[in-house]
Amino acid sequence: MTSVEKDQKFLLKSSLLNILGSVLKVSGPLLNFVVARYFGKEAFGIYVSTQLWVAMMSRVAVLGLDKGLVWYVPQNKLNNRPYAEGVGESLRLGFFFSMLVFAIIVMMAMTGSHTVFSGLETLSSLEIILYIASIVPWVFNHIFAGASEGNRKPSYRIFINDFTVFTFAPLFALVILFVTGDKVYSLPIGLLAANILAVVSYLFIMPRQFPGLKFFTTAKIPKALLSFSLPVGFSEFIVSFLMRADLWMVLVLLGPEYAGVYAIMVTISNAIRTVKISFNSILMPVVAGMDPDKMKRDLSHVYSYSVSMVTTIQLGVSFFLVLFPEETMMIAGKSFVQNTEVLGLLMFANLVDGGFCFAGNVLNGMGKSKFLLKLNIYSLILAFGLNFFLIPKFGLVGAAIATMGFRVFQGIWMNAELVRLGYWPYRRGLLVQVAWAVALLVLYISLNSFLVLDLWMKIVLMAVVGAGLVYLLLKRIAEKPTKNPSRIS
Repeated sequence: MTSVEKDQKFLLKSSLLNILGSVLKVSGPLLNFVVARYFGKEAFGIYVSTQLWVAMMSRVAVLGLDKGLVWYVPQNKLNNRPYAEGVGESLRLGFFFSMLVFAIIVMMAMTGSHTVFSGLETLSSLEIILYIASIVPWVFNHIFAGASEGNRKPSYRIFINDFTVFTFAPLFALVILFVTGDKVYSLPIGLLAANILAVVSYLFIMPRQFPGLKFFTTAKIPKALLSFSLPVGFSEFIVSFLMRADLWMVLVLLGPEYAGVYAIMVTISNAIRTVKISFNSILMPVVAGMDPDKMKRDLSHVYSYSVSMVTTIQLGVSFFLVLFPEETMMIAGKSFVQNTEVLGLLMFANLVDGGFCFAGNVLNGMGKSKFLLKLNIYSLILAFGLNFFLIPKFGLVGAAIATMGFRVFQGIWMNAELVRLGYWPYRRGLLVQVAWAVALLVLYISLNSFLVLDLWMKIVLMAVVGAGLVYLLLKRIAEKPTKNPSRIS
């Protein structure tokens, strides 16, 4: 079996796991709709915004060590190092920094500093402390997942970080609500309990992956791992901010009720982005294990293979959202069914992210973390500028346009950098996905301008589209690597 065949076997196995994981991760957040029903738009908007804030702070505290391990662990074998090198050291450093961030936020909460932010003034100090308490187990989960991905075991991140945490957090909150009737502390306690459950799961799994692993060690963290991780860490923090900037600015500029409606739309549209995120951990360790010759020979195949799998699944979700936007939003309640065009814009923004921003994984695998840091800094500036000017003028539509704007900007710059480095990762076989995307755009414009379809027509159309995309997916799965990378795939 050639190296590219081994890589494709890994990509195929991981892709099938990701398809299952994506279904689970999409189904998990459906519980958030139940949360929205029982807690109301205002409380739900604050909950989602605060949860995303804690997630962003966990990205600060982890220092990029999780992404660093995805890059570092595959090289342990190549360089005859202990296979677990870097894992225990990352846990120790992550623990210290997460505790530092926790202590700072607790001090701010005790002094009431969080009340300066519009929409958060209704949260008590204890609520803020309970929310930020999740940061320590969340950092551990990031590091455990990163090490597992570097070990080519992305399934653990899929089923623990992506599914377990975001499914059990609302589930625990709802159980607490039904048992105690408390609507104040049930949400942050649910988030904390879900993250602790994930950590306990990893405590059983990690020693099997890395025999002899010491969860806490006094050994100094490898310099190469830290040098790669710090730029990635800051970049991931900026990315986390980027992903939440529109929601937070809606909260600040329009208020918590609008933020609640927008949060539902973001939750739904993120079902598309979830697919791409799930595949991130598959491509990066493959690229990290390539030498320059193999990169020139095999990159276009493994990259296009991954992009085709991602976009095909994303297109299936997108067609469903275009055909049934009101029915989907109705899950959260009638009051959330409004501005369906915003959901469409967010959907296309995530399609752009899946089709063109996948190049960031290649650049990370090549060790270009500093370039991505620079890119994300400029993207953050652009996102803030667009949101600041567009939200007051166009409301939720403006927030969605701003999201689309910085995603397009990122995609263009990432691919321009790959071309500058001498790589063109796209194969002409991806034109099939482009044709499907064009068909989706035509359908979206038609349904929002002149075309009216009965429910049964939409169901039949969705069945036809689903069958076509399943055929395309199976065809891609059965694809054999070509000996000549320049050939059409």
